[in-house]
Amino acid sequence: MPQRRPRAGVVKLVNTRDLKSLGLTALSVQVRPPAPNFSTAYQPLGRREYPMTAPFAYRNMSVPVKFFLNSHRALTDGRAGIRCLEQHLASESFLLSDWKVIWIGVCAVLRVAVTLFQVDAKSCISREIRGEIANEWRSVALNKADHPIFWEFLRKERDNILHQYEWAAFEAWMHEDGTIDVSPKGLMSIKPDDAMNVLLMRGGHYHGRNSLELLQESADWVEERIFSAIRRAGFDPNESRTLGGFVPAPSTMIPKTILGGAVD
Repeated sequence: MPQRRPRAGVVKLVNTRDLKSLGLTALSVQVRPPAPNFSTAYQPLGRREYPMTAPFAYRNMSVPVKFFLNSHRALTDGRAGIRCLEQHLASESFLLSDWKVIWIGVCAVLRVAVTLFQVDAKSCISREIRGEIANEWRSVALNKADHPIFWEFLRKERDNILHQYEWAAFEAWMHEDGTIDVSPKGLMSIKPDDAMNVLLMRGGHYHGRNSLELLQESADWVEERIFSAIRRAGFDPNESRTLGGFVPAPSTMIPKTILGGAVD
């Protein structure tokens, strides 16, 4: 039979052998309640309440509203991947095969940033934000013709690579006069001095587009979906809220970030 943990207060130990040897039948001891490690705030949701927890030491720390969303954190990682790909394309030591892993990683992360709307819609932040994030996902899912950059690019490119290893993006050289050499002669070919590495799209809705520019456009589209939902909910994406209760930092305090620095 599992043992029950003693509750805070007075606990009686009755009829123990050692106590009997002392001529005693019971001993009262004081049990202290464990110190809380977390700060818990509750967001009202009609008949139900969802706990919002943060480490006790950070309960009054604040971060911008956008960083409470999983979708925005994924978007931030996607933008980092785009910068990495841009640097690789500009490198003189760039090999034509180097871009592929970065490319599929960024496509996948930006795609999941949108599907994470379904997770953010069930999170423990503001009910208004949850509702607008859910509305944003429904709009993307039900109005596919209005959002081709998700359905015809991010989703399709990621799925085609992971399921069939087929790439719509391909490597090429662009010369200063704008002409494109789409058939570099192997990985060891020497790039002409007047040429730069580029990735282009072939086939489908975005045929002929610059692939890197399309990734950047995709990231901007994802950000607009997130920010517009936050604004419709009545918040500014960059306004700071506390980690412990998603409330504005007290006006008497200098607002700080989770890293301890003052907010500009």
